Amino acid sequence: MNCLKSFDRSPSTILTILISDLSIHRIRDSKTGDYMAAELYKAIIVGAPSVGKSSLVRRYQTGEFREAHTATIAADLSAITFDFPSGKVVLTVVDVGGQETFAALRNRFYVGAHHLIFVYDMTNKETFKRITPLYEALTEKICIQGDKHLAGSLVANKSDLKSEVVIDEKEGRMLANLLHLEYFETSARTGDNVSEMFLYAASESQRLRHNV
Repeated sequence: MNCLKSFDRSPSTILTILISDLSIHRIRDSKTGDYMAAELYKAIIVGAPSVGKSSLVRRYQTGEFREAHTATIAADLSAITFDFPSGKVVLTVVDVGGQETFAALRNRFYVGAHHLIFVYDMTNKETFKRITPLYEALTEKICIQGDKHLAGSLVANKSDLKSEVVIDEKEGRMLANLLHLEYFETSARTGDNVSEMFLYAASESQRLRHNV
């Protein structure tokens, strides 16, 4: 499996991930200079423009939410570190710009992904309609065959805008079940379920690798 060089954007720690063909990698903590073993996984976060993909990543890493934001061009990489009882896990998150979603299917960032995070805006039906064709395109690109399914999550973002919701929980869960995805309702503005979403991506990636 090809692994990507990435970094943690939080102000506390910068991690240097050393490229390896193994699932266990050595990472360096820039604060201490110490090397440690960690399992490295890759998650891709995709969806239509302005559904809040980058805002979800920023909320988890910094605890901040910005009303105004700059659209992601191509893809943006960051890394999130988790300390599980079994050891340290680093989740590389590839945030794919909404305008690039389909054009970027040829991009190497999709290769070797362990977890796919599909995001839509609960207040925008068109963003919900894009999930199924995107899922099908990624299934083909990542070479999922037979009765296997992409490991991932379906994320209904902007849950704080309750009066504007047009895709309710029942409809979201039905699609998640159909696509064999875990369902989350999140708000980048309030932080609701953001930590749970990324924690699931890391823990499920680790679980599936060790169960193979």
